[in-house]
Formats: sequence, structure tokens, C-alpha cells
Amino acid sequence: MKFENINENTIKISLTFEDLSEHDVKLSDFFQNQQVIEQLFYELVDELGLENRFNQTGVLTFQVQPHPKGVHLIVSEELLGDGDGEIPDDPEEFEEMMNGFYNKLNEIGSNMAAERGIKDFNPGLNISGYSNLKEKPKEVDFIFYAIRFADPMSVLEAVKNVVFSEETSELFECDGAFYLVVLDSIKKHGHLQVDSMRARLMEFGAHSEYSREYLQEYGHCLISDHAMEKLRKI
Repeated sequence: MKFENINENTIKISLTFEDLSEHDVKLSDFFQNQQVIEQLFYELVDELGLENRFNQTGVLTFQVQPHPKGVHLIVSEELLGDGDGEIPDDPEEFEEMMNGFYNKLNEIGSNMAAERGIKDFNPGLNISGYSNLKEKPKEVDFIFYAIRFADPMSVLEAVKNVVFSEETSELFECDGAFYLVVLDSIKKHGHLQVDSMRARLMEFGAHSEYSREYLQEYGHCLISDHAMEKLRKI
């Protein structure tokens, strides 16, 4: 097993079939299970001492290139924002950034499809997120959403790592779990930024099976307003 730097954002890890066997990974796993690739990558990071190789502020993409003795794992980090991990506050700048990011992913997908002889590949990532729908849903100015967390430390980790200017937020306890309810402005921030912040919060928790109305009726409200701001001060 060895690795080499392709550029500042990309590395190539070369693995033999013996290396894969030691990690209980089969070649077919690379094409069937993204989680297997990610788990293997983080194990290799520890073994190769690459903890500080990536900024951990971007999105990691993986490509697999089989070779006669095993596989090459190409790992790239697509940085969000201007390269320092910051996400633009201006909705137009954010959409421009994400448009370039989606175009890059579509290019990678098209190249991989061509390598595998897939002729009817149709890149589906786009800036609008709604282009494939025949009827667009009625636009709303604000949206409430809830994220479920297993414990208070997960909530704290989320709000301290994901910082943005929501309209308000609430914290509930219900059935032994904790729920962060966020009110965000689609009119002010745009769909993409709202969805992105929601997705980043869900990295520390999970989608809530309960609505805000259910939590208000059956849950216990711990913080009734600006919960994220207050929790960051702890």
C-alpha cells in the first residue's frame, strides 16, 4: 500500500488485493456501497498518517481505478466557499459557488460513465434543484424544520460547527431525544443555502420524525427562542 499527491486537493492511494483482504473489503464493494469506500478511506488515513492532509471544510469525492494487482483510490476535496471554508452570505454568490461545484460533479460523473461504456448517462445535478419537476411547488418565504439529536453534546457540537443567521430556533426534549427546530428565511437566503445549512446540521443528528407542532404539544421546550445562539455561548 502506498500513496502519492496528485495536487494540493487530491491524493492517490494504491492498494493491492492483499491490502483489501486485510480490511475485509472486496472489489465489488467499491461499486455497490459508498459507505464501504468512506470507511476504508478513514482507516487508511490513520494507517498512512494523513490526518492533516485535508482541510475538513469541503466535500470528499472518491474515484476507483482497478489495476491488475488491486485498485487505485483517488480522493479529492472540493472546497466550499473561497477556499478557507467560509460560505458566502450573499445568496447570489452562494448559488454561483454551488453551480460550479455541481458542474464539476457532473463532469466527474460523465467521465466515469464514459469509462464504463454507459451511453445514456444524463447528469442530473443542477443549481435549481427543481428542474426535473413538471410543476414547481408554491414558493414560501420561511420554513421550519426539525433535527433530532441523541444527546445534548451532539446538539452543542452541531450549533458550534454550523454557524449561520437563522430567523430563530427552539430546543425541545421528547421521548429521550433532543430536537432543534429552526426557522430559516428562503426569501432572504435562497433555497440552496437553506438546504445546505439543514444538511450540515444533519451531519451531527438525523431527520426528525416529529413536526414542530407535535413537539410543541407533546415535547418539553428547553429553549423557546434563538436556541442556537444561546447554546453557542455554553
